Amino acid sequence: MVVNDRLQNNLLNNFQINEDETEDVSLDNLSINESQTNIIKHSWQYTVQLNPITFYENNSDVQPNNEHQVWKETHYLSLYKNVLSILNKITWTTFDQLVDEFQKLPIENVECLENIANIVALKAFDESSFGSLYASLCRVLDITISCQNGNHLTYQKSFKKCVITICQNYFQKQCLDDTETLLMSIEHEHNQRRLKMQAIGCVRFIGELFKQSLISPYIVHYCIKSLQSKTKERSLEYLCNLLKVAGKELNEKISLEDIFEHLIYLVSDEMRSKISPRIRFMVKDVIDVVMPSRKI
Repeated sequence: MVVNDRLQNNLLNNFQINEDETEDVSLDNLSINESQTNIIKHSWQYTVQLNPITFYENNSDVQPNNEHQVWKETHYLSLYKNVLSILNKITWTTFDQLVDEFQKLPIENVECLENIANIVALKAFDESSFGSLYASLCRVLDITISCQNGNHLTYQKSFKKCVITICQNYFQKQCLDDTETLLMSIEHEHNQRRLKMQAIGCVRFIGELFKQSLISPYIVHYCIKSLQSKTKERSLEYLCNLLKVAGKELNEKISLEDIFEHLIYLVSDEMRSKISPRIRFMVKDVIDVVMPSRKI
């Protein structure tokens, strides 16, 4: 199957839920604003610490003597703590019971919905070995909030939409970032490694969402082509992780022949001195797992 050029160009700005196989979800184009970007970058670590001030864009507006503000902080923190408790306990054995608990949480507005989706997505990024579990959770949760746009028109915003928006944002901001930074300290090096592992978790989670029919195969194909076009070994590592999760299923819907021709070239003798042994073995493993019929 060949990706339509116009569709492929639009994919950069529009991650979409796979509407063909998700009948209960109907979405407009997803968009990302700067405040949401800041929430995505910081909320997971602060949510774990349960620091209420970080849930607001302008910290200077938080006044301890404001009764409504204090109620809001207490109410939100209790809700987020319950979400974390469910995520920390969820397994395939407890899945059905905890999904029911999650579904009954008092999510009353878009702010709560977006922050909760953010917690779930970044939890999946941090714990990539449980990506299929979290993707299944996103698949079965049916949480929708009514809200208004700038023209005061009411529309529905779903939990699934929020999760996919976070994946889109993180992929574009982190996984496609070729910026090289000088390591100034052990703390900075640790932070860079954490961001790299989260990026790997993001691409693997995108693959798991695709396998749950929440993301179109064209979106995953766009991600693969975007990573393939990058020159850094880090991007090649992300590509291998995405292919290992979703490559087999995606190849049944969209031909990945050109992708694997490129991978085979990367592990050829001609490229031996240009790619580290670790990445070479990673690429070979992906070829063996996803397309075992191809001979290197």
